[in-house]
Amino acid sequence: MNTIGVVARVTVKEASRRRLLAALAAISLAMVGLSAWGFSRFTRGAGVLPSGDARASTAAALIAFMFMFSFVICLSAVVIAAPAVSGELDSGVGQSVLVRPVRRWEVLLGKWCGMAAVVAAYGVAVGALEVLVVWAVSGYHPPNPAAAIAYLVFEGLVVLTLTLTLSTVLAPMTAGAVAVALFGAAWLAGVVGTIGSTLGIGSLQTAGRVARVVLPTDGLWHGAIWYLEPASLFDRVLGRGGGRIADPFTSSGGPPVAYVVWAAAWVLLVFAAAVHRFSRTEP
Repeated sequence: MNTIGVVARVTVKEASRRRLLAALAAISLAMVGLSAWGFSRFTRGAGVLPSGDARASTAAALIAFMFMFSFVICLSAVVIAAPAVSGELDSGVGQSVLVRPVRRWEVLLGKWCGMAAVVAAYGVAVGALEVLVVWAVSGYHPPNPAAAIAYLVFEGLVVLTLTLTLSTVLAPMTAGAVAVALFGAAWLAGVVGTIGSTLGIGSLQTAGRVARVVLPTDGLWHGAIWYLEPASLFDRVLGRGGGRIADPFTSSGGPPVAYVVWAAAWVLLVFAAAVHRFSRTEP
């Protein structure tokens, strides 16, 4: 356990020094500032709308901003995890660790824990800041922001685990590119599934369900949506029950417990694959 803790601390220090991660943080702060300006302008002009419509529109805008933040959180996970194994092996740092009498799974778990701490801290900070800014500017707060942020962080950890595993077999840039492509493909598959549900096309619905099982990022994102949107208000104001066309930024319900358990099991299974591959790496 001491090895895991040492590697985790070193990983956190290395991640904090990366300029790209700092750039992503700066972009996030800029997005928060932009949202503050946008929500303030909307609040001033919302007097012409019924109170229910204004609140629903504010909730929809918050969900859109949170979607951008979910992408930035996942991109941050890719940035820190892509060079975690292959990058160190290429630079020679990894060889100095592999020849020492330490268990490789402990080294890999230490790296994962350190990177997970960075992603979680970043996701909680950005998500909480956005919710607080919207509340301060417009007076609106989502039904359960803590649960929504937890799902966003969980989504980031899924992408982190995927990228770390890819890093054991691919070069850093390739691992990062593949992880981002898979993340985008999973979201698009979710959109396809939503279209299938709206139009009653079974094959498209099946494609969306399968994608959410293979890579559970989109399913977790819809869990975040569920806790961001005032469901009863959306039903009444936007007419979800009256044939409203579904879209990728609304959710008809939170993920079942079985799905959350599967997402956690997915992380464990993919991490186990990373350990298996790393254990076969020659010093």
